[in-house]
Amino acid sequence: MRHLIKDTYFPFGSQYYRAPSPMEEDWEDDLKNMASLGFNMVKFWIQWRWNNPAEGEYYFDDIDRLMELASKHNLKVMLNTIFDVAPAWIYTKYPDASMVTLDGRKIGPQTQPHRQIGGLGYCFNHDAVLGHLIAFLKEAVKRYKDHSALEIWNVASEPELTSSMAEMRLYADNAEKMGDMLCYCDNCSVKFRLWLKQKYGDIKKLNTAWNRNYRAFDEVELPRTRNTFNDVIDWRMFFVNTIGENVRKRFDAAREIDEGRHPLMCHHVFIQGFPVTSTASDPWNVGRYGDLHGFTQMDDAMMIDVLRSCSKGKPVISAEMLMLPGYTLDTPRFIDNNDVKRLIFRGVAGNLKGFIFWQYRPEILGREAPAWGLTTLDGKPTLWLDAFSETGRVLQKNAGFLLDAKPLKAEVAILYNPENQVFAWASTGNEKTATNSLLGVHRALYEHNFVVDFIHPMEFDADILKDYKALYIPFPYYLGEKVCRALEQWVNEGGVLIGEAYFAGWNVEKGHHERIVPGYGLDKVFMAHQGVVEPAAKTSVSEIDIIKDLSFIRKGEKIKENVSKEVLRFQAGLLDPLSGSNSVEMEVVRDLPYLDQGDKLRGAIVKETLITEGAEVIARFASGEPAITQASYGKGKAVLIGSYLGLPFLRNENLLNGEAIASLVEMNVKIKKPYVYGGARLRVDVLKGGDEKIMVIVQNLKHQSVEAMIRIPFKDISCMKEQFTGEEITFTPDAEEEGVIAPIKLEAKEVRVYCA
Repeated sequence: MRHLIKDTYFPFGSQYYRAPSPMEEDWEDDLKNMASLGFNMVKFWIQWRWNNPAEGEYYFDDIDRLMELASKHNLKVMLNTIFDVAPAWIYTKYPDASMVTLDGRKIGPQTQPHRQIGGLGYCFNHDAVLGHLIAFLKEAVKRYKDHSALEIWNVASEPELTSSMAEMRLYADNAEKMGDMLCYCDNCSVKFRLWLKQKYGDIKKLNTAWNRNYRAFDEVELPRTRNTFNDVIDWRMFFVNTIGENVRKRFDAAREIDEGRHPLMCHHVFIQGFPVTSTASDPWNVGRYGDLHGFTQMDDAMMIDVLRSCSKGKPVISAEMLMLPGYTLDTPRFIDNNDVKRLIFRGVAGNLKGFIFWQYRPEILGREAPAWGLTTLDGKPTLWLDAFSETGRVLQKNAGFLLDAKPLKAEVAILYNPENQVFAWASTGNEKTATNSLLGVHRALYEHNFVVDFIHPMEFDADILKDYKALYIPFPYYLGEKVCRALEQWVNEGGVLIGEAYFAGWNVEKGHHERIVPGYGLDKVFMAHQGVVEPAAKTSVSEIDIIKDLSFIRKGEKIKENVSKEVLRFQAGLLDPLSGSNSVEMEVVRDLPYLDQGDKLRGAIVKETLITEGAEVIARFASGEPAITQASYGKGKAVLIGSYLGLPFLRNENLLNGEAIASLVEMNVKIKKPYVYGGARLRVDVLKGGDEKIMVIVQNLKHQSVEAMIRIPFKDISCMKEQFTGEEITFTPDAEEEGVIAPIKLEAKEVRVYCA
């Protein structure tokens, strides 16, 4: 990061201006206050609709004034160019500019709670519209490229197909709303067929993959159902390509005008709320462009690891740190200093190099008002503003170290495959089948202090697997021959592969189900294959045991752990009955690192009886059939699970499932990582700088105070100082393992940051 910015500082500040708010009379005082609080960066939006109100006419008076004020108060500026809000004149000039849904509805132009000026809905495959977009971008870059306050261009803010129209994303979680699928306009129809011709080259190859008998590419029909897989997956991946090309052209245009004066970045959405099926959002697709990468940060650790992984060594920043979401009369919960420290230092631990909070003042327009702000509506300080400022000062105190520091190397990876995400939607009607499996496996490994990378099928040509000792593939139905051949070779050379039910069950190249599962001959690697498959039994839920805070429950809100354990009777509309989804019991038949023989695990969706061909049985179903097996193949190991472990761990917090996921890794490979003795749920991260300086970040993942012993995998550490309180912690050599240990006590949700 150091080579991209002008001075030695840690980028830290807030989003401020999204026209037409805040009001101009507040600008001077607000920016002055930001500087006094220790902020060093502010973000302003340049919006296509707002700043280009007529063809060939530009309005930049507001941005000019804000840039001068930022310069006056020594605030560096990130300029965010926003293109999902097309000007009104675009729709007049091009009546065919709008996207069209599967059921034939023309979309937009329209407003949203967070796009109050309107303009959403134009098609990304309309070449004339794209030409005007690029022209406006060039005009904006030309105007500010020499301004002394400018630090970073964010030229691709949350690029995704639905352009922030949240209602157009919902069908990815409920296929009954599939009529909202975008886009079926004439431009997309033509370009889709051209894309297919480029991908397959020969119509015979497409016919093999789709099992059709077309004579030419112009005969190809657009997929209108989810009944067959390869065609609908190609249809959605076409839009992934569309978004990627759109972002690439923005970078090319900005780079041409800016001429290397400033770093260029793309700012990505989170996959949990932006399914690839509906939004065409794939972090790897756009993360390869630009000088650094950013994302919208939620209270979740997985996307930090996703963005670090897809950026491939480029710095990543939290471009929108969301902590106070809400709507009119649905106001956000208060946050405290540990909430702020958790999100920031969880990001620091994952190698984030900057934080831009969303946003400084609460929103005053539309349904997002009066939420989201660090201040009160009239700009006065809040307790969380003070907490944010205090955390920023600790970051600046360690800026030189943090700009160069790196976390421990990830030796465990999880496969993220956007095509498999779409397959999950097509097969189950809900993309979260796959997404929640990813989240569950990641959370289990995260809570056991593994550093985790994500890898993508596009990286397999670069032999990505050689960088890891273990790979877990959740919900691994749709993989493809290239991936499977690489997996076989990697295991043979010493890798540890862990896979769930229906592993490579779909033959991608031929468009049909494999007759032996695992597919592509991987049954020989696992030394086991699928026998009889039954649906996991349906359970009836009348009571749900949770740990919760009764005073903050809203309809639709996820219940979070807090101070007391209660039994809550299920009430329709209050809780999503995820605990009532299908479940199957598995019993561990031998001791594992975090499990004892006889411990019970819960699988989800299917009960896939495994037929062993030399594999060891690790767990059995309640009816006695093999449920988890492990085999030696060449120099490596292959573990096969006859159900889905990550999904119920995330949904129901079945803690033994988390222990099992971590055990399957730890029983097979030695990983350098922190360790927590006594079973306390602490996350411990270590950052190391080039000068051998060490930072240790400890998070209490529970809502109760806890005492524990932690081990750090370094020898030469004796005393470290907490960066907020100045308290010292003393480490002593561990008598049994390499590293040093220290006792620690944390209050509920507490975060501590130590430096040697």
